[in-house]
Amino acid sequence: MFFHFIWTTVFQTSAFYRFQGHTLVNLLMSDEQLVSPPAVLWKRRDYILASIAVLIKLGDGVELYLPGVITQKVSCELGVSSVQEGILAVILYLCYAVAAIISVPVARKVGEKMTLFLSLYLSILFAILCAVVPNYYTLLLSRALTGLCVGLNSCTIGLYLAKNLSTKDILNQCSFLFEALAVPVGGAWVSLLGWFLLDTVGWRIFVLITSIPLFVPPILALHCCVRE
Repeated sequence: MFFHFIWTTVFQTSAFYRFQGHTLVNLLMSDEQLVSPPAVLWKRRDYILASIAVLIKLGDGVELYLPGVITQKVSCELGVSSVQEGILAVILYLCYAVAAIISVPVARKVGEKMTLFLSLYLSILFAILCAVVPNYYTLLLSRALTGLCVGLNSCTIGLYLAKNLSTKDILNQCSFLFEALAVPVGGAWVSLLGWFLLDTVGWRIFVLITSIPLFVPPILALHCCVRE
């Protein structure tokens, strides 16, 4: 998992700089040719939206890395086979991919903000369900539904920011912030907590204390601080 985390960080960061390739061209230009871009001015609403996006992406990172942290404990407690263990590890990613495909039509039909609300609320609900499941198949279902919710909110937040941030430059900065940093940091966070807490509290309580706190603040912020 550590190497996967390093690879994800390097890949996403390099992708950002390939996208921002004109910056390298500017560095190679002479002082006469180089024109300083205007300063990007953030408004209070932009800071709120960026904070919401970072928290959502941190929560997504936690959920994406969580199966690798708890799978061994789950297999010991529920007595699953190695094949079932593998399915449990990948089902969230498969559903995440499906949600990424359907997120745009869903957001356009329901609305970006409503899609975010529904996916965040359901992410909390399925985290609770995951913590109280009686058997393997219920756990598998809850992780699959969590993957759908995580995929929806991960893709929809980009659409929501593109529609509501002040400028495109701020959107570019936010994209780097939560794609290249927030998701890997969420993975590092759940791995670190797993190192210290998983053996102490068990995987059920561990799911609750890692998932829910990162999804509650965005819901409150969308309710109270952001007005359409």
